[in-house]
This record gives sequence, structure tokens and C-alpha cells, in this order.
Amino acid sequence: MRNVWCFDVARAPALAAGLSSGLSAYATNVPKLGPPATLWLRLCDGRTLRVGVAMHDLGGWEEVGTLTFEVVSADDAPEMVSLPGSWSVVREIKKLVYNSDECVAECGFILCTSAGDQLAVVPGADVYTLAMQAPFYPLPFTPESDLSAYLRKSF
Repeated sequence: MRNVWCFDVARAPALAAGLSSGLSAYATNVPKLGPPATLWLRLCDGRTLRVGVAMHDLGGWEEVGTLTFEVVSADDAPEMVSLPGSWSVVREIKKLVYNSDECVAECGFILCTSAGDQLAVVPGADVYTLAMQAPFYPLPFTPESDLSAYLRKSF
């Protein structure tokens, strides 16, 4: 029997609507070495979303990461970097789903703006880290799996 892991959105009600409202700022907790474990997004609907990673054992040494979402107080986020206004007009959001013999897991998402910019957020190659790809994000993109390994599904 295959394991199935869906996004846990209990702490982030109306997540798709919030992301669809657009983004106005972001922050990460970049450690001295390695990629971040947490991303904060200020949504254009006024909420602040914290994105993290949960790991799930598949057996042996294999595991798969999925994103966690939680709406938090703006006071619980670090200083945020403002984004250009083009990030407030979202064209589409897609879930990134990993499908294998062992599991089906909603692992990440891609947000596309009307200007053609994209933000991809998936679990990182290092456990409990995030990989992010966006024109505003300067660190290397080191995902757990190549983006082509994920199916794109409606949010």
C-alpha cells in the first residue's frame, strides 16, 4: 500500500485563496551554512504565512519531504524584504506532487505572476530544509527532487 501525504492546511485556512491574493514581502531564516528551513510570506490579503518542512520515512534510508503551512502573527516573522508590485498579481498556483511506487506526496508549490515570474518552493536536498527558486531569491536552488520529477496539480 502506498503512503499518501497531503498538505496540512489546518493552520492555514483558505491557503489557496491567500496565495492567489499575491505576495508583498518575504523572509527566510538562512543559517550560517546551508539552505533555510523556514520561509515567511506576507500575503496581499494581509496574512503572514510560515512555510516549513516535514519529513516522512519511506523505508530504509529513503524519505520524502512535504511543506507545512501556518498563518502567524506579523510579529512572529523576522524582518521582511518587500517584493515588487508585480508579485501581487498571481496568474496561477500549482501543487508539486511526487508520485512513486512508495508514495504520493504533495511536496511543494509553484506560484506564477501575470508578469511571468515564478516562485517555486519544495523540500531541499538536505533534510528539513527548503529549496526556493525565484528572481528575488539569491541562494542556489537545491531541491530534494528535480522539478521535472513533480506532477503539477491544481491547488
